[in-house]
Amino acid sequence: MNNMGRKHIYDKDFLYDSLRPIVDWCVKHSYRKVEVKGKENIPSDGAVIIAPNHCNTLMDALVVLCAFDDESVFGARADLFKRPFIAKLMYFVRILPMMRQRDGLRNVLKNNETQEIIVEILENKVRFCMYPEGKHRPAHSLQTLGKGTFRAALAANAKFGDKMPVYIVPAGIEYGDYFRYRSTSLLTFGDPINVTEFVKELDVENDVQMIEPLRKELASRISGLITYLKDDENLYNKWALTKMIAVSEGLNYGNFGTSLYDGMLENRNIVKRIEDACEKDDALMEKLLDKVEEFEKKRKKKGMSIYSFTKKNTPLRAIGKAFASLIGLPYYIFSAIVASPMWLTYYLLKSRIRDKAFHNTVGFGVKLGFGLILYPIYTILAFCLMEWPYALAALILSIPSYSFFFDYNEGMRRFVSDIRVLNDKKMRSFYKDIVKTFKKL
Repeated sequence: MNNMGRKHIYDKDFLYDSLRPIVDWCVKHSYRKVEVKGKENIPSDGAVIIAPNHCNTLMDALVVLCAFDDESVFGARADLFKRPFIAKLMYFVRILPMMRQRDGLRNVLKNNETQEIIVEILENKVRFCMYPEGKHRPAHSLQTLGKGTFRAALAANAKFGDKMPVYIVPAGIEYGDYFRYRSTSLLTFGDPINVTEFVKELDVENDVQMIEPLRKELASRISGLITYLKDDENLYNKWALTKMIAVSEGLNYGNFGTSLYDGMLENRNIVKRIEDACEKDDALMEKLLDKVEEFEKKRKKKGMSIYSFTKKNTPLRAIGKAFASLIGLPYYIFSAIVASPMWLTYYLLKSRIRDKAFHNTVGFGVKLGFGLILYPIYTILAFCLMEWPYALAALILSIPSYSFFFDYNEGMRRFVSDIRVLNDKKMRSFYKDIVKTFKKL
């Protein structure tokens, strides 16, 4: 029996089930757009381990969680469980501690106990989500996969594989921006690896020899679900060039009903062109990527968004954006006042966190925590101080205020960026020179 009063971590829990819809709502409204593809690839006839890339801390788990209506259990790094209160909270939200090699051999041995729990979870046909990389990194690439996912799958297969197949389902997670709150989120499930069949077909002596081919297969399938770049010294410059080419070709996915998945596929095509160019003339591409790095430093220093370099950025469009900002200003002022306890807390916490990948998690946490406290208070005050039609209107307007506050700020950031780019001929020429040079290769 665990310290939360439940026999199993996946058992039904009234409080969890009551909070779950609120959490899912907050996750979906932490992004301007949330897209899920490939759910039909998840098998229903066996035990399923979901194995995504890990690029954005807790939000990765929450994005996977809200893709499903039923139970899921997750694994997280064990150092998060050091404090008893946090450990209880983690168990409540169905997260198990996973030891890593950096935690020391003695602690890693504790994974045997956790693995038994995972096998039990899988045997009861409850999904378990593990992040094979073991640690997050905000990059369009993939770190070396650890062994934990495969050990759990093989242990489950050894126990009940003769009765029920065990699957590892690769998943790819992409964000429009890793650090900005209210960006976009894309989750794609790929073709599952049937571990039971894999074991039968592979002629090896033990599980240790089974892990490496499984690791290669999973890495290949995950990398096929994201905008994948080779993990080399030019990783970030290649991604910057990818965005520059995408903007020059008018690709701007995620708005007005366009598909994030289609955008990811277009980015993959651009990456392939970049990698092909590197193979064709490595020296020339090295020089070009150095220019990209120089351009990025100048662009960020000047406060320019890469999307402001689109051909659509014209004086007439800037006037239209200015007009739209004036129309939205009254509601923005209302939102800034109503949501002030939330966004002030967000900025305060964000300023104290070194790892920028946690910023979206902070934004979500503030929305969830303060929302549960503030909106009941606002409801009581509104109906006490105003007639019910006005109170209801005020309450409805207050619900999206936190999100609108960030959306308006982002819109103004882009508007200012557009003006700066329009007034900086040198930066526009620098950008065009890089794009033109690449397209000639």
